[in-house]
Amino acid sequence: MATEPDDIESQTDWGDGARLGQPHEAYVAFAFAAADLLMECEMNGRVIFAIGAAMSLVGRPARLLANMELPDLFLPSDRSRVVNALKRMASGERIRHVLLHIQLPDENGPEPQGIDPHGSVPVAMSGYPHPDHEGRLLLVLTHSGTITQPSLRRNDEGLMGRDGFEALASTLIKESADGEDDGYRMTLVELPSLADARTEAGTEATAEFMSKFSGYLRDTSVGGQSAAEFGGGKYGLLHGPEVDSDAIETAIDNLAKAIMGTEMRSEAASVVFDSSSISAQEAVSALVYTLNRFTSDSGGTVSEMSKTARPTLSNTVTKMREVKATIGSGQFELYFQPIVDLWSNVVHHFECLVRFGDAGASPYNTVVFAEDTGLVGELDLAICTRAIEFMRGSVGTELPLRFAVNLSGRSLSSPALAARLLRLIGSANDLRGRLMFELTESAAISDLEAVNAVLQEIRGRGHPVGIDDFGSGSAAFHYLRALKVDHVKIDGSYVKNAVQNGESLPFLRAITQLCRELKIASVAEHIEDEATSNLLRVYNVRYGQGYYFGKPMLPAIKKMGAKAPWVTPQVQWRNGLLFFRSPGAIAADGANRRVDKNASAS
Repeated sequence: MATEPDDIESQTDWGDGARLGQPHEAYVAFAFAAADLLMECEMNGRVIFAIGAAMSLVGRPARLLANMELPDLFLPSDRSRVVNALKRMASGERIRHVLLHIQLPDENGPEPQGIDPHGSVPVAMSGYPHPDHEGRLLLVLTHSGTITQPSLRRNDEGLMGRDGFEALASTLIKESADGEDDGYRMTLVELPSLADARTEAGTEATAEFMSKFSGYLRDTSVGGQSAAEFGGGKYGLLHGPEVDSDAIETAIDNLAKAIMGTEMRSEAASVVFDSSSISAQEAVSALVYTLNRFTSDSGGTVSEMSKTARPTLSNTVTKMREVKATIGSGQFELYFQPIVDLWSNVVHHFECLVRFGDAGASPYNTVVFAEDTGLVGELDLAICTRAIEFMRGSVGTELPLRFAVNLSGRSLSSPALAARLLRLIGSANDLRGRLMFELTESAAISDLEAVNAVLQEIRGRGHPVGIDDFGSGSAAFHYLRALKVDHVKIDGSYVKNAVQNGESLPFLRAITQLCRELKIASVAEHIEDEATSNLLRVYNVRYGQGYYFGKPMLPAIKKMGAKAPWVTPQVQWRNGLLFFRSPGAIAADGANRRVDKNASAS
């Protein structure tokens, strides 16, 4: 039953609002309500009274809200979330900024401000148990635009950037974590043929399309404020279950035909913010992984992501748990590939390469997955621990043997993980000079200064450090300006191009010249034959790695002694050092032996 005037000791009338009790309650309530719409409800959602900007938000006078059921104010697609929010508040929880859509009453008359094209008003609901009245709730509805962090930078079309999108998506995930409804979706959109369409339709038509396209993304998104541009023709939006990726593709393509007179061939894929058997934090990590893969330069397109579809966050979390279990249980092996001095043929060191399950399978996808989900720090620590144990074991104890372990820039960017890593390295003083590290990263390092500080601590403890895949992707020249290292490993794509067509030779020359001037050693990877090795020697590359020198190997521990497991047809011990023997040298030795044998026989 609605509160009657004679039930209240003191009455205050605020505009068209229902009567509210004690004056100090009204002031407190409106401070909380930010001058939008304040409601008091029973635990089951029956509205007792309302006060504030009811017409602009719900399209009804506040006095008519009394005795309504709260879920009935919202679109049918949002009502299960409203019910879940009521349950959470009834259990004593405070909710903040649940993004919903008011269903406007079906009547003629002026439309409230801020309505979307579908006849609803995007709002945010906050609330908590009433501090003075047991069994009641205080709720506030605000225009959603006031709570979507307007300080975040948006482009000229009103689309937010990656950081704002990730933060808002994380908020929605946490809101949905305890719910039983179908949840929100994140749809990733790509316009792969935008450049061709621009050439065909012209700049003016393209600008009009982009404006309408951005407006469509905003209108379709939660609260009309939850769409983003990631660059490179990639976009994202957050929305409810009433919209699917096929409908979004169709709408975009129809828009392109109408405005530009050409096909856009847009691609869209949706991820459900489900909460089945996963925590909110796990769901956020899965979200970040998906965004990392989609937005990075080396990440997947919508088409590629759809082939390996993980349409719900819980599926990605399942993969995360599998990788985490693999790391925790040590279910991986270290293989070792030689890096050879091109000037002397001495094996300078071995790179430690991780292998999961099938030894012949590439670990790349698993390692990138660990990077993008925040698990790479634990992986780095596990690999480093295993390498230290190996170097102290019988097979890795020979003093001429040096080993390089890969470290992700994301591990060094985390103060907690960096501290654990430094403690581990600090316990390996007996391996000074023999244990080396290479900084590897598939995405840009945001804080180079902090990472450099960690690298200098590692170097200060006697462990050389290098940069992996230099010249490709994020490992660009500015790394050498910010990071003081002992060597760089030139990305294999330069080596391949230099051999195939010579196009990258000027870049090789520039990199090696820079390394010489900075007194940094250079390492080239993907060396497949003697001709490539000779070419790199001419260009003053000091060290080489590739199948020409040897494939990654698992030392044969069953052989007697610590030296024997490292011997292969191409690598032999001589004068206490491991030397690489080229196929030509091996063939020449064989020919000489045959000549000596024939001479002896005669």
